[in-house]
Amino acid sequence: MSARSAGRKEEAPVGRDQLRQFWEPQHAGFRMVDLFAGCGGLTLGMHAAGWSSVFAVEKDAMAFDTYEHNILRAESPYGAPEWPSWLPQGPVDIEELLGGQTTRNEVKKLRGEIDLVAGGPPCQGFSVGGARRTTDPRNDLPYKFVEFVDLVKPKMVLLENVEGFDKPFLAMTDGGRESYADKIKKEFQELGYTTIKMMLHAVDFGVPQTRRRVILLGLQTKAGEATLALAFKRLLRMHSENFHTSILPNTAWPVTIADAIDDLYNEAVVSTPDNPKYNSPLYRESNGEYSALMRAHGESLKVPDSHRLSLHTEHVTHLFAEAHRTQKAGRLPRQFLLDMGTKSRKKFLLDPDAPASTLTSHPDEFIHHREPRIITLRECARIQSFPDAFLFRGRYTLNGDRRGLDVSRCAQIGNAIPPLMTRVLGLAARDLMKEGVANLSDIITQLDNFDTGQLSLDALMELTLAQDRT
Repeated sequence: MSARSAGRKEEAPVGRDQLRQFWEPQHAGFRMVDLFAGCGGLTLGMHAAGWSSVFAVEKDAMAFDTYEHNILRAESPYGAPEWPSWLPQGPVDIEELLGGQTTRNEVKKLRGEIDLVAGGPPCQGFSVGGARRTTDPRNDLPYKFVEFVDLVKPKMVLLENVEGFDKPFLAMTDGGRESYADKIKKEFQELGYTTIKMMLHAVDFGVPQTRRRVILLGLQTKAGEATLALAFKRLLRMHSENFHTSILPNTAWPVTIADAIDDLYNEAVVSTPDNPKYNSPLYRESNGEYSALMRAHGESLKVPDSHRLSLHTEHVTHLFAEAHRTQKAGRLPRQFLLDMGTKSRKKFLLDPDAPASTLTSHPDEFIHHREPRIITLRECARIQSFPDAFLFRGRYTLNGDRRGLDVSRCAQIGNAIPPLMTRVLGLAARDLMKEGVANLSDIITQLDNFDTGQLSLDALMELTLAQDRT
């Protein structure tokens, strides 16, 4: 049991109505635009935190289909169907949006109406797990984010990306070898935003995954970076602790793989509803508070969405069985993989008593902790903290010519910002907006009285703000 739950007495389970309400749009009067929206992970969390999305920009048809199905349908439990009449409701490329004179003028008309522009530009060009080519055209997309912000002039900006976003490219020839995070931070500052940079761990916000992400937060305020950073840190601490005590009061942190997906494991299977050549396990009884939260609004589902079992060859099944029999949980040794005759360089055997490693768009990297198989996309979604009634659209996986071009379900899930994380970010951002730009010091003073004695938020102690290092 972690420090955050040690010594607590057993609390009564949270009621179903409260769990359902947790995910529903709260409509607190704050308006935002989601850029590079993907399937909607950021929007889902921000809606639950009281933000209303005016529209979203996402160019991939499959990802937008998922976004539309869950966010823009009034009958969806997460539905908040707001959309401007001048913008067709469908996938749109931000470069086309800003490049067309008519749409550019419409974007500019939003000045004074938007509180927040948020989003996560494509990360593949920055990821340390990828090629990290300076010539990757996706590396220029954060500047499109800045261009949009310059047109709209929101009160606040929030940009999320992978750790590599804050690492310089060794091949850079600009002399300073600044990271893209530092470059974009300067761009926001030149537009008049006090801007802070921080590194956060998703696991510290209730996500069962050791996912580290860089955040840039900019606010139109006369306060300095150190003041803004301290206020935002303390708000994040408070809302993270409140989530733990009010929704997961009997769950030790970090949330584990067993907490997250054990109710999805079942030897009883049926044909997958949207892909009958495959099988899907049925639900088991909910095994705890996290799974109960994930199943809120999904009570009518008999078969978990996107819970298709892969069809493994005999050799692959044997490899996974040997991993269970001979290896410790965690990343499998390279020599073991070579001895088993696989070319794969990276496989993880999930540990039921720990969070998962960072989820990617490749579910075949993760071996289930109970069975000799890879995890399903619904299990991936649970690890990313998507609730079960959030239904994914598009192809399950992509191979061949369309791989890397279309965003299949596995990429939608793996590339998303975890909704539980964005909900806490959204609540903290809301408080900054509510208090007003003159009262950041008041926030710090008020939160000095908040009991943080039991907190062990490692990520929040690693916020990479220069003033905090001195």
